[in-house]
Parts: sequence; C-alpha cells; structure tokens
Amino acid sequence: MLSCGGSSGTVATPTPPPGFTLQSINVADGPPTSPTPTPSTTPKGKTPTMTPRPAATSTTVPNSVPTGGLVQFNAQGTFLKLTNITRILDITTGPNTLWGSSNQSVLVPPSTANNGGSYTTAAPGCACITASSSGIISQSVGIGVYVDVTTCPACSAAAMVSSAVRALDASSLAAPIQNAGILMWTFYAGAQLRGGIATAPDHSIYFITSDGVLRGVDSSGLEILHRAADGNAPVVLSDGTIVAKSGPLELTAVGADGRLKWHSEIGPGAGPIAANDTAIYASSGTDLLSFSTGGALNWRVNVGKVASAVATTDGAVIGTSLGAITSLASDGAVAWTFAPAGGFSGALATADDVIYAGSASGAIYALDSRTGKEAWHVSTRHPVIAGPAVSPSGLVFFGSDAVYGVSPDGQIKWTQPAVKPSSSSMSAVGTDGVFGVDSSEIGAMLGVDGNFNWSSGSFGKIATIAASSDGILYVGNADGRIFAVK
Repeated sequence: MLSCGGSSGTVATPTPPPGFTLQSINVADGPPTSPTPTPSTTPKGKTPTMTPRPAATSTTVPNSVPTGGLVQFNAQGTFLKLTNITRILDITTGPNTLWGSSNQSVLVPPSTANNGGSYTTAAPGCACITASSSGIISQSVGIGVYVDVTTCPACSAAAMVSSAVRALDASSLAAPIQNAGILMWTFYAGAQLRGGIATAPDHSIYFITSDGVLRGVDSSGLEILHRAADGNAPVVLSDGTIVAKSGPLELTAVGADGRLKWHSEIGPGAGPIAANDTAIYASSGTDLLSFSTGGALNWRVNVGKVASAVATTDGAVIGTSLGAITSLASDGAVAWTFAPAGGFSGALATADDVIYAGSASGAIYALDSRTGKEAWHVSTRHPVIAGPAVSPSGLVFFGSDAVYGVSPDGQIKWTQPAVKPSSSSMSAVGTDGVFGVDSSEIGAMLGVDGNFNWSSGSFGKIATIAASSDGILYVGNADGRIFAVK
C-alpha cells in the first residue's frame, strides 16, 4: 500500500561515472530514496536488469479528503559500464527523468521535475504511471483512486525498453509503449529560448536563445550548430538551409554545417516567420518581407504587427492580434482578407489548401487558402488561446475552455475538459495525437479519441512546443532545457 499525505522531499540526482549507460528503470512505491552505488557480480556478457515491482497498488486516501492526496514513487536506474560494472542510482528528481500519468483527471502528475514521483489524486478512477529516460521506459504501475485496483484494466507490462528503441520503426513498438511518452534525451541550452523550435527534414532542430545564439541539435541530442544570432526563431527550408537573423538588421542563411550561404538586410524586427519552397517571409516592425531562397528581396509590404503567419503554395497568410487575417500573393498583392468575429486569436495552421484560424469570440474557421471563402466554423463560448493544429489525417485541434478535436468537415469529434489550455503552443504529434499545455503547466498528450495517452508536469514551465515529421515531440521550458519525447 502507498503512504499518502506525507512530504515528498527533494533528492539530488547522482551523476553516473563516465562511461556508464542507463540499462533499466525500476519504479517502486514510497518516497524517493538515494541508494548507495553497489558493485555488481553480473557475469561478463550479461546485461543486468531490475525486477519490476508489482504493477498494481491502491491509494489509501481517506474518503474525507476527496482530492489532493499524495501518492509517491521513486525511480532507480541501473547503469552499466562495460559488461560487469553496475551502479544503481536514484533518478527520481533528475532532469533527464520524465514522469507520466495515463489519466490526468484521476492522478495529477508532478507539478515540476523537482517533485519527482509525487502525484496527487484528483478523482475516483484508474491510472497508470511510468518513468522514462534516455529512450528507456519503466514498467507501468497501476493506481486505483477510491477504487480497488484489482478492478482496473491492467497496465501494460512495458518493463525495460532499451535505447535501441531509437532505431526501431514506430510501427514495431507495442501500442502501450508508443503511448507512454518515452524521454529520449534532453538538451540544456544554458539560456531561455527566445521563440519557437524549428524542425529540419533530417529531424534535427534549431532555435535561438536569449544570449544571442542560434543552436542546432541533431536527432540524438548532440549540438551541431552554434553561432551568433538575433530575432525570435529561425526557419528551415526543405533542403536543410537554416535562415535566421544574424544581427539586429541582417538576415542570414547557413547550411547545417554552419557555412554561410547568403545574407541580406532586413531591418529591426522578429526575423523569419514562415517559408516554403520558393520564398522566405520575415517580419520587420509592421512590414512583411518576402525573400527568394537565394536571398534576394522580392517585396516589402506594410501589414501591421504580425501575430502568426503560414506560408502557402501561392504566398503567405498572416494574422494580426485581434485583427484580420490577410492573404498575400507571391508578388505581395493582397489576395483576400477575412475578419473573424472578435478578431484573430490563437495561431494559424494550413493543410491541403485550407487555412485554419481562431478568434477571440471562440470560433475556429476553415478558409479556402486561394479565395478566403469560409468552408465551416465551430464555435465555443470562450476565446481560442491555443492552436489550431492539424494532424496528417486532417483532424483539427484547438484549445479554448477545453481541448477540442474537430473532423476535416467541421464536426466536433471530442472534447477534453480535464485540460484547461494555457496560451502556450499546441502541436499535432504523429498520426492523430495532440500535445497541449494545461493552465497548471502540465503537458498532456491526447489520442485520436481525446483520451489521455499520457500527461506530465516534469517539463517545468513550458515555453514552446514542436513536433517532427517522424513523431518526436520537442518541449522547451523556461529554463532553456529541451526534452525530446517519443
């Protein structure tokens, strides 16, 4: 049985000696502990594992305390060097340990990484919790809150997925493991991110930090680019070229190797905000600029302060905060404008010649990207503050008073009221999943039916979200740490 209502405490995470690699994670009930590293007698050539604890338990929160009961776990990692040297270390509160819950409405994940495996009860029901790090996931542990855990559906016996998961095709993984939220790696930039994360065709990522550095990180979490930069965020072209402001007044394009391709004057402002195969669009003050992929200025048009922008096959579409949505053709001429009730709010998204946009009145609009004609709209009673985001199958997600999933023809498929969206970004992940941020700073991954795949507070205060074409989620927090989650 679990002890509830006690103090979680804070445990410093030991750093494994050089050369050690994480082999397995064991989740045990009770408050965090700091085990003393012990040598192993594992025979040469054998990989040590830890036996999972029973994957089921029940809370003992008194019925007089309907919510807020504390449920604690600790995670111990088995680290291996060569074939016969083992260290067992507590990784409960480590920055490289991701704690997740399968149902945030039943069991709320830790509010911050420092709280480690400390969960709070929210409502009667069943949930599963896991811990993951470096591509390895623990066994799932079943929790019954005000119900007998033996009546709950069994959690997956996901125990011990090695880092070889990186090399596996996602379709070869068991469904419960795909849905668990596996932390592959973290990268600490040393400074806050200024804007969003741009993903590249080779699954590397690029971003600008507050200390004026453009950084690139490859798909394994290693830094591959480090150079001076300005502006909010870079964009990445289909050939892998990275375009960013290199100074207060200049736009620069570099290859993945950091070699200069071209530079062009732009003036003060946010820098590049969208791109397609033929043009790069940048914001400078109240002007929108279009550059060729070779760096030549195509045109410069005063459009007002841009809040969001997307590139289309024929040009670009922009939205101004609480204002109109405007489409500009490839020659800079205004193609159409659309004024949503209450003014534009949230973000812009595009898929298959359709523009999706939110409004302060609480509506999501689907507009023909060529004419601006409305195809449909869905209304709520609250402003759109996150999204829309579109999955490859055409499902449209947005956040208002809840998270909504809308079919391509404008029908509400589901609503998830357990997530009260914040103004942080929202991202479609994989085929039909969406990741959004709750107002309590808990990140939630929802599946095709709107139910929780997993949720976690281990990211800290989330600043930005992005997803790659291969389904990797990148979460950047306010401290400058980026988490890559499969």
